[in-house]
Amino acid sequence: MFGPTDIQPIGLDIGHDSVKMLQVEVRGNSLAVRALARRPLELSGRGEAALDAALAVAAQTIKRGPFVGRHVVAALPRDIVHLKNLRLPMIPAAELPAAIKFEARNIFTFDTDAARCDYIAAGEVRQGADTRQEVIVIAARNSDIDGYIERLDRFGLIVDSLDVEPCALYRSVERFIRRRDDEQEVNVLLDVGLRRTQVIIGRGREMSFLKPIDIGGQRLNESVSRKLGISPEEARVLRRHRTDASGVPAADMALRDSVRQAVFNATRVTLEELGHEVSLCLRYYSVTFRGPGPQKVRLMGGEAHDPYLASVLTSVLSIPAEPAAPLFNVDCSAIAESERQGPMSEWSTALGLALKKAPGPFAARDGKPRQGARLGIGEVIDINKAIAGAESSGADGKSFAEAASA
Repeated sequence: MFGPTDIQPIGLDIGHDSVKMLQVEVRGNSLAVRALARRPLELSGRGEAALDAALAVAAQTIKRGPFVGRHVVAALPRDIVHLKNLRLPMIPAAELPAAIKFEARNIFTFDTDAARCDYIAAGEVRQGADTRQEVIVIAARNSDIDGYIERLDRFGLIVDSLDVEPCALYRSVERFIRRRDDEQEVNVLLDVGLRRTQVIIGRGREMSFLKPIDIGGQRLNESVSRKLGISPEEARVLRRHRTDASGVPAADMALRDSVRQAVFNATRVTLEELGHEVSLCLRYYSVTFRGPGPQKVRLMGGEAHDPYLASVLTSVLSIPAEPAAPLFNVDCSAIAESERQGPMSEWSTALGLALKKAPGPFAARDGKPRQGARLGIGEVIDINKAIAGAESSGADGKSFAEAASA
């Protein structure tokens, strides 16, 4: 669709305080950023009006270039996506979609026959003396999906594909999996946004655990606002402020250090609360899915830059927490120097969206080959297609899982 240049659709990440657009280009077996842009949004807006405002900003930015085309891969808005976990008996793969579709009618409060229901196979778990299979069921009403597509179309954006945020985030780490040892590594991703945090855990290419936590940058801003007697917006700017300390008079440095200490004191309790919630997620994962534990936590999202976040989480979790570097080994020469600051952890979702249609596999720019075929990490499985595929697969005996990987 995009011609011999292998320019991919634009990954469109609409957050609460900014909209990010990222387009990559496949050059042989490596990746390069074709275009990238981030635009701030008004924090006061919510609901459909705020979404329209964000889409208008995105459409104007894409139109001005240097993006190629108007095709986008967009994440569904969080408020229309519903997640539930199911534990099912060990049944054949061909029968699993029908079983999930039946169970979905009882776990969601809306008519799932008028909704899109997909699932992620999380893996085998022990329940007492039995072995069962856990799945994460993802559902969204058809009317909500259609409404979102119509909105995108209204602003001149062509929908190439839709996705859900956790899948895009997990996809952003898939290209780092090259060796056999990488297949067994436990990936812990923490997407810390303005209003909430998403915990995503998986092993190798398989995502197994999702949980939202209602702690984000807004809670931290409010804590600083109360502690220092300033507005939440002033607290937000203060928390994000970065300056060069060289040549600063000692008196000014002392004042600056006292402000930093006050910010840390104001946010520490909230950060420790977040760390405690994450530790419960890790404990659940270790008990449910047996195997090696995680070696580190990757921080993503707009709040990943907070140095106190990494230090407090490392202390609470007893494993290193560090900002993710989603664009590591991607050719970023097309990005302005002002946008290439730090690990760029906030671009994880946009990159994952931009990679959804990319063929792969991709070698690292250091020349080390990546072993093994590319599997669709974080891909959700369409139950209706799965059932249809299972019904038509009797001739060659292929299961849906085999057909999906073909």
